[in-house]
Amino acid sequence: MGKYIGIDLGTTFSCMAYINDNGQPEIIPNSEGDNITPSAVLFDEDSTVVGKEAKSQSLFDPQNFEQFVKRHMGERDYFFTTESGEKYSPEAISAIILSKMKKDAESYLGDTVDGAVVTVPAYFNEAQRKATMDAGKIAGLNVLAIINEPTAAALSFGISKGTDKEQTVMVYDLGGGTFDVTIIRFNSDSITVLGTSGDRKLGGYDFDSKIIEAVMEEALENGIDISKDMTARQDLQLKAESAKRSLSSKDKTKITLNVGGQPFKYTLTKEDFLDLVEPLLYKTVSSMENACDEAGIEYEDLDKILLVGGSTRMPVVRDFIEEETGIIPSSEVHPDEAVAIGAAYHVLDVLKTQKAKSETTGSTKEDVQVIDIPEPAKKYSFTDVTSHGIGIVITNEYNEQSNSVILPKNVQVPAEKTNYYQTTVPYQETLKIQVTQGEEEDLRYVTIIGTAVIEITPREQIVGIEVTIACDENSIIHVRVYDQDLQCDLGEMHIDRVSNLSEEEVKRNIDSISRLNISGE
Repeated sequence: MGKYIGIDLGTTFSCMAYINDNGQPEIIPNSEGDNITPSAVLFDEDSTVVGKEAKSQSLFDPQNFEQFVKRHMGERDYFFTTESGEKYSPEAISAIILSKMKKDAESYLGDTVDGAVVTVPAYFNEAQRKATMDAGKIAGLNVLAIINEPTAAALSFGISKGTDKEQTVMVYDLGGGTFDVTIIRFNSDSITVLGTSGDRKLGGYDFDSKIIEAVMEEALENGIDISKDMTARQDLQLKAESAKRSLSSKDKTKITLNVGGQPFKYTLTKEDFLDLVEPLLYKTVSSMENACDEAGIEYEDLDKILLVGGSTRMPVVRDFIEEETGIIPSSEVHPDEAVAIGAAYHVLDVLKTQKAKSETTGSTKEDVQVIDIPEPAKKYSFTDVTSHGIGIVITNEYNEQSNSVILPKNVQVPAEKTNYYQTTVPYQETLKIQVTQGEEEDLRYVTIIGTAVIEITPREQIVGIEVTIACDENSIIHVRVYDQDLQCDLGEMHIDRVSNLSEEEVKRNIDSISRLNISGE
């Protein structure tokens, strides 16, 4: 019987956990003995290196090094191209990381990994969630479910700490490449998401980039162009990250570079760093305010602000939150490990649900693992919400197009809602359904997830059409169409997801990734 694990697939670092035989969560170390694995890949001549070793070798081979790929999930046109011309999609790069983690987990556990719950940022859209599930599939990983990172952190906090009274908690999750803020209500037996907001391209990477920009600008003023030296540029990337961490305990730090044989030194103080990153901090405040608005609360209604994500270690972040809210943020969960532990706890719920469904249908599988659920976890149920409004493109009598939201933002999932529409002209033969994600009527400010064309029976009159949008427990979207005039169900649409890999492309990626020699050493 195999094992089931929780995976936090991060922008800069990834982590995995499982529930042991005693019903307790445990972090699974990688093959190097570390609890977290850098989400970094180096394409060497003989092997594909993942993790710490890939990062350390990147200075000598920057053309074949890729990290921060999570920021490109769901971007159809993004590819990483190696020096030899090989192209890899974000799903493929993520699959390589997941393959390494799966291999390490199986080595540590002494058993196969039969399934995993994988986490995603709460503010990921549907295309990014689908891309994450595709990455798992390419890696040969059975993705049981995906769960929002702040919700996973809340599960870890709620189950480990417990509470006998109702609490309203803000989860402030600042990772390496993404930012989420989620308002969650805890009581004695449930965890309920009230509202969420965030920025899927805001994280520690952007704090590093501010340092990099400042160093490059000063170097250029001294006649040194770092941008033209790939090795120096990669060296600066690594040293900017190190300098940021140094300022957690020092008042100033130095960055020393060699650019084409020219030495260059840059001194960074805490005050300078705050000036550089203050615009980023204010962006997090905007998301905090939006999440509170969605939840219908003010800062003073919060019992706690819970910090999650490695980037919350920065003192400037903690100080800024306290200054803006008047609340001293809490570090009661491990910033790097809490999300993976929460995902491992969610495995229990998924398996319990699967077992209940199979028993209902009379087809209980013998190979479904049922772990004894620890007492603190038994009592908790949780509900999550849609992070974006979901709708379709409609056309009015003036042939003007707009977004019509069917399933609003912050509705508890799984969810389903139906809206009523009409065909636009007599004798119409087809319906073009464009599924959207976003809250604005203006199509410039929403994302077209995918398109489907449905044939209908032409009629002289305008025909009433029902469109039903469902969002499942993984926030994957399903669309059904009903013909009111003929009173017939036109069925569930096969959505051509324009931002995602096709089934054929997924198969090709499975084949190509399976042939790679993936290692961490």
